[in-house]
Amino acid sequence: MSTVAVPGFVQEVRAYGRFDIEGCLNCDSCTVICALSNGHTSFPRKSIQQVLIGLKDSVVHSLEPWLCHDCGDCATSCPRQTEPRESMMTLRRYLVSRYDVTGIASKIQRSGAWEITAMAFVAALVFALVFVYHLFYVELPMGEFVSTPLGLEHMFPTITYFSYVVFLLPLTVMLVNGFRMHRRTMVGAGDPKISLRFYLLELKTLILHLFFHRNLSRCSAENHNRRWIKHWLLGTACTMMCVIPFFFLAWFQTDALYPIYDPQRWLGYIAAAVMIYVPLDIVISRIRKQKQVHKFSERGDLIFPSMLLLVALSGIAVHIFRYAEWSMSCHYAYAVHLGITVALLLIELPFGKWSHVVYRPLALFFQSVKERAREVAEVALEDGIAGERILGGTKPS
Repeated sequence: MSTVAVPGFVQEVRAYGRFDIEGCLNCDSCTVICALSNGHTSFPRKSIQQVLIGLKDSVVHSLEPWLCHDCGDCATSCPRQTEPRESMMTLRRYLVSRYDVTGIASKIQRSGAWEITAMAFVAALVFALVFVYHLFYVELPMGEFVSTPLGLEHMFPTITYFSYVVFLLPLTVMLVNGFRMHRRTMVGAGDPKISLRFYLLELKTLILHLFFHRNLSRCSAENHNRRWIKHWLLGTACTMMCVIPFFFLAWFQTDALYPIYDPQRWLGYIAAAVMIYVPLDIVISRIRKQKQVHKFSERGDLIFPSMLLLVALSGIAVHIFRYAEWSMSCHYAYAVHLGITVALLLIELPFGKWSHVVYRPLALFFQSVKERAREVAEVALEDGIAGERILGGTKPS
């Protein structure tokens, strides 16, 4: 890993968001107040100083920007109001672009127009597929396509394979990018040798952060417990609405009208309620900008929760029209719902704001593996030194 300073690195990072830290005194107040910083990590000060100095390789190979949970305590404590929280968010956007094998994330993370255009293109592609499917595969005349309601059973075999593709494409991209993240962050000069055993021992860490967002509950910011609960609920609802269509599509998506007490309906109702309440609360908070965590929120911070909200609302519209037996309205609403959902999965998950739900748990997992390997290496070194001293003491004079 090179330690040579790269001129203009600050400007390169600024292309991904706010990074106004020329007034930083390097006083360490932001690191001291952070409840998540410890003896092994010293964010956000260290990461910010690396950018200022131009240590590009150090930043790209660092996990520390992902260890931050965006609570805003550092910004509150900064005597120069340099907003280190926003700088760390910008660094995460930059790192997403560095991990991405396709190059799409770089455009998405830098440009709101590019992000919206990409999602609009995917939605338009979905509408085109719906059109082609009905007119050429089902061979439905144009007049009947726009005016005659059909049952949905004819499309279920096809939509099953379509769903697999829609879910597996972003997961494949994230898997490749995750390996690239691992290669950049887990091999460096001075790092101890890391065996497979350490990864297996720390798998529980990955699970805890992936599904329970454990470190978010440790933040010391005001109302952090409420924020943790909202994130956990939203993460659980999104996971449920991804798992059910992928593994139980035939049960969840059917022409059968289930009774009100059936778990199929209540799982959907609960997930929809969470996916409306939490994103709406986030959008309102970011528009008002009353809390430190939302003070300088940018366009990308509104696009993701807004898309989640649209997915939930369009899904509810499909449900209402279906049970009201408004067949044509149901069909058109379903096409809109598909377009929004597929755009969210194919663009936001691998390349946009949503990607943090994978990168942050991976970073915390990798960091815990590093720390365990370092501790074992330190113990082995101490035992070796102690052994040499004992042997030295037994040598004849």
